[in-house]
Amino acid sequence: MPADHASTKRYKIDITYPQLPASETALIKALHQSGDEAKHEFMQALPDPQKLPQFADRQMLLKIDFSVAARMPRFVSVREKGMADTGGAHPMPIDGSYVYDTQARKIIGLADLFTDPSQARQVLSDYARSSLEKELLAKVPGGDETSAKVRKEWKDNMRNMIDGGTQPTQQNFSEFVVLAGAGDAASGLELIFSPYQVAPYVYGPQSVNVPVDVFADMLKPAYRDAFDAGSVTGQ
Repeated sequence: MPADHASTKRYKIDITYPQLPASETALIKALHQSGDEAKHEFMQALPDPQKLPQFADRQMLLKIDFSVAARMPRFVSVREKGMADTGGAHPMPIDGSYVYDTQARKIIGLADLFTDPSQARQVLSDYARSSLEKELLAKVPGGDETSAKVRKEWKDNMRNMIDGGTQPTQQNFSEFVVLAGAGDAASGLELIFSPYQVAPYVYGPQSVNVPVDVFADMLKPAYRDAFDAGSVTGQ
């Protein structure tokens, strides 16, 4: 498996890449470019031990793992997961995604799948918000022992975070992967929300799986056969 490793007293870098065929050169280049950019940012953020002697004997860490989340005839989905520790209160999480169109031989974004990206983002936004509220609002700290006032305040704050993080903007819906179905066709999308986007850091990254029937009628004709879209495939 391709990798980029480096270790000194000051820092350690551990980046791994999936083994991909030569035909997926554009995907390979994109992953390595992302890894190189993360490494550059990490090196720039390292604390200067001359100015901050408390870090003189502490080894900082950059760890990233790129892995194939799903592969099917039309799509290859890759997840980027890891963390960068440069001396802050806690490591900064790294959580990204790449979707490669094997036919077009290029990385695609969510908007590329739909005839009307704005309409599609609104539908996905509504679905994601509902799903996240069901999941996250049930996690009140302290459970039933928390007072009604504190529970309400916590739920109001959580709803505000979910609402803000699921607004149907390109930025909020920039990270996703295509989910593999039982056969060669895709079964849906996994929407990925980074830490802080829809919930406090302690809850980590969040994701919502959206079945194809939620958005099938909005797919571009060129992509309908790639999804298990049932009757809409022939429209």
